Amino acid sequence: MSSSRRIRRIRRIRRIRRAGRHGREEGIATVVLPMLLWVGTLAAIALIDLGAYLIAAARAQALADAAALAAVSAEVEGARAVSPIREADRVTVAAGGQLEGCVCTPGTARAAVRVSVPVPGLVLPTLGAARVAADAAATLVSPP
Repeated sequence: MSSSRRIRRIRRIRRIRRAGRHGREEGIATVVLPMLLWVGTLAAIALIDLGAYLIAAARAQALADAAALAAVSAEVEGARAVSPIREADRVTVAAGGQLEGCVCTPGTARAAVRVSVPVPGLVLPTLGAARVAADAAATLVSPP
């Protein structure tokens, strides 16, 4: 083997070794991009579910307040002859909720209700948070 040929071979081997050490790192995007997309998708799902849960909780509280007021207002003089429990249930069902409990004894001018509404979402309903509940109470006060 001639020396020029040997020198070319050594240079080629060095070039190959150098390329291996300091080679192009374009392949890293193949790993990082899918990971970023996956993490971004999980974050979006978590935000959607959190927002859906918070909206459902606010809706449940507003519905519980309305049901308690409806139960108490059933005892107002001149109102329809409806039981407080039935009136609270009517308001709750009309708004898409469910009356879980009602301590609405006729003649006491007090009502305490527990209402639940469904939680829309992607993951939370399957994990057991399909409904959110809220409590409210109201008392009928005579005008001054």
